[in-house]
Amino acid sequence: MIDDDEDVRISLEMLIVSIGHDAMLFDSADALLAEADLQAFSCFISDVQMPGTDGLQLTRRLGQLTNAPVILITAFASEDVERRARDAGARRFLTKPFDPNELIDELEAILG
Repeated sequence: MIDDDEDVRISLEMLIVSIGHDAMLFDSADALLAEADLQAFSCFISDVQMPGTDGLQLTRRLGQLTNAPVILITAFASEDVERRARDAGARRFLTKPFDPNELIDELEAILG
């Protein structure tokens, strides 16, 4: 989970753990890229708007480095941002606040 908002990171971590999966938290895309073994991840969930490398840039970069799907979330959705997310390779685009069941369903489809 990559989000510059600590409350969002913690909430999503609790949700992911509640359905039986592990989660690692990063406060920026740059921290993920610098610190993580990207091959160890089955999926990435990232905010779109963050300081430094944003979620769209991260999605494109991850597409070059791993086959793990990316789910992007944002509080500032627009048709343009959603199109750019899909063009970058995002598997799913969710608008905050979103129904947690949407994320759970997507994660279960990805992670089994």
